[in-house]
Amino acid sequence: MKQTDTEKLERSAAILAELKEARGGSVMDSHRVMGNDPNLINMFLQQYVNCNKKDISIPKKYRELIVMAIGMATGTETTMKVHSKIALENGATLDEIFEVIRIIFFTCGVTKLLPALETLGDLFEPVDLPEN
Repeated sequence: MKQTDTEKLERSAAILAELKEARGGSVMDSHRVMGNDPNLINMFLQQYVNCNKKDISIPKKYRELIVMAIGMATGTETTMKVHSKIALENGATLDEIFEVIRIIFFTCGVTKLLPALETLGDLFEPVDLPEN
């Protein structure tokens, strides 16, 4: 189903445009789905701005590692994928990513470790076994 109320669609379009600008030029399909309810997409925009644009003290790399960890702990694939890539783009190292993975393993167990590794599998190459 898709919203048909023209007034709501116009409000959502304006809010999505604001979100696109706040995010640096992109919105995700999930944002566009939220656009069926202008109140929901507006709430998302306000939270995004509050968490990413106002009174920011934690450097971006660490903020992205934190969000990535939350995605791992909750099993949210999109959060893991998107924020691990942004963390890497902002200077996170392989060792830092895997340190977060170790913390998730310690605090959440193997039931969160394995799905996280599977989700992030395209970012990292497996280590080869020595040939005998």
